[in-house]
Amino acid sequence: MSKRIILFSILAAAAIGSGWLMNRIVETGTATAPSENLDPDYYMDDFTTITMDEKGLPASKLYAVYMEHNPVDDTLELYEPVLELYRPDSDPLHITADKGWVTNNNEVILLRGKVRMWIENGAGKVRLNVDTTEVKVLLLEEYAETDQNATIVANRATVTGKGVRAHFDENRLEILNHERTTIKPADKI
Repeated sequence: MSKRIILFSILAAAAIGSGWLMNRIVETGTATAPSENLDPDYYMDDFTTITMDEKGLPASKLYAVYMEHNPVDDTLELYEPVLELYRPDSDPLHITADKGWVTNNNEVILLRGKVRMWIENGAGKVRLNVDTTEVKVLLLEEYAETDQNATIVANRATVTGKGVRAHFDENRLEILNHERTTIKPADKI
């Protein structure tokens, strides 16, 4: 009879210990609910989306080699994204990156990796180029920013610094921590 009591005590202790451990796992959040699967619920190759302004004209175009949708937070993950922002009375702004994420309300686009922003004139000549590694674009505010190192080339000037704010509606760039400016001499005629 004592063997039965010992066996019962061991089983009861294991059951209580298992219940306590399961409770701790759920409380600390290390367990993932089955509905929180991180696999995409849909994906697309050669993804393109165009947003229109109030007048029915294109405001922006977003392209990616590959896109996948995360159902947990309703975001899009983009591979090799290309963003074009069309601005009235100004040349379009182009932005490329290695990877990108779009929030569920399509208001914020995060771009990472090798990020390049540029504006070309009607003849295809680049008149402004910004190279950096991370950019947050706020489409509705016509604004982008980075706190990373950046190199800006405009006409004959090359500016390096850390942190840039771009106000698209004002055609204005702010460099938060200026490091160096180099100006090439004008060509002699």
